[in-house]
Amino acid sequence: MIRSRQQELVELAASFIRIPTENPSPNFLKWSAEIGRHISRYLATKGFLITKHQRSKNSLLSVICDAPLTGVPGPRLLFCGHTDVVPAGERSHWTFNPFSGEVRAGMLLGRGASDMKGGLAALVFVAGLLQEFAPALHLKGSLGVIASPDEETGGIEVEWLLEQGLIKGDACLIGEPTDQHYPNAGEKGWALMRVTIPGQPGHGSQQPISGISAVRRGAAAVEELAKLWELKTSPPTVLGQLLYQTEWLLSQQGDPLLAQLLYRPSYNPGIIQGGTKVNIIADKCTIEVDSRVPFGMKPKFVLDVARDLVRSVAPGAVVEPMISFSNPNWTLENRPIVQVLEQGIRRVLGSKEPVFSVLLLGSSDARHFRRHGMDTVLYGPGLQHTVHAYDERVSVESLIESAEIYAETAIKYLS
Repeated sequence: MIRSRQQELVELAASFIRIPTENPSPNFLKWSAEIGRHISRYLATKGFLITKHQRSKNSLLSVICDAPLTGVPGPRLLFCGHTDVVPAGERSHWTFNPFSGEVRAGMLLGRGASDMKGGLAALVFVAGLLQEFAPALHLKGSLGVIASPDEETGGIEVEWLLEQGLIKGDACLIGEPTDQHYPNAGEKGWALMRVTIPGQPGHGSQQPISGISAVRRGAAAVEELAKLWELKTSPPTVLGQLLYQTEWLLSQQGDPLLAQLLYRPSYNPGIIQGGTKVNIIADKCTIEVDSRVPFGMKPKFVLDVARDLVRSVAPGAVVEPMISFSNPNWTLENRPIVQVLEQGIRRVLGSKEPVFSVLLLGSSDARHFRRHGMDTVLYGPGLQHTVHAYDERVSVESLIESAEIYAETAIKYLS
């Protein structure tokens, strides 16, 4: 059924790409609402019940679409995907229009094709089919589709919906791009920190004798924070198999040193800003730091260490969270949603390659669902080397295969 209607799937994914939901961007609020309405219209025609939510009048629109299926009691499965994409950046570096949604040589092209409008379109498409054929498939329970508008900046809207009790479910499948044979069943914690360093202004010609340059102190802080990498943890023993599998996969992908990130916090000083004019001694410097926290370590511990490191070179500096921290989180392989997903991958792709779940070095909206007691797993189409890069794309075949795997997984879980 999916392959006979694959053009509908491809066009749906292309229509998502053509809505330029760059986060951040001046028109992000407008385009985010547009893609939410677009998904709502599509699923409403399939028989879904649509609810739209906003925290306030000027906040992002979040969409929850519910499929009643057959009305027979059973588990509640959630499909979730984010509608926002990172900015396309300098257009001259693209060899095609990043928001064309063009198909060329078997590839769907554009910003978000891999992360993750391709996976989202496959989830939405399959959800529509499941509602359409629910009686013939004898499905039980219910299916919900969550369109998350701001995953690229922390998933604050989904977090709020969960805290308000507006999203409920037993398990969640998120269509983030993953390796074809290896779903993600856990992820590192997230500590996003802002470092604010004060200085003492004066005429630039008097440095370094007079005044205190916040920028120079900021540079010292950037280097000092690199010592976060020296921290190391012992993960919980329950993660032994997932850790072993992840280390093996990382070694197969060509860089076994990446496995160290399973046991140490990453450190990326992504943004540094300071000063007002070149001939004025900078009185303020701000550094935004992204650290992913390993299994067995708490983000609060990383924050405390970061504060000590910064203050050793920049007295009076303030180190504070930018958004809510998240602990490392996971769903074990013996949980039903993980098992049926792995079975679905084997049925669709065959048994020539091993299929098993691994841990993610980054973070996703999965942490919000797991914190509210929902078994959550990530799986989706994508070319990893194009994620957040120029010339992002995804193969049409992987879109179709992912849709088939989503259908197999949902049918098994809801039967």
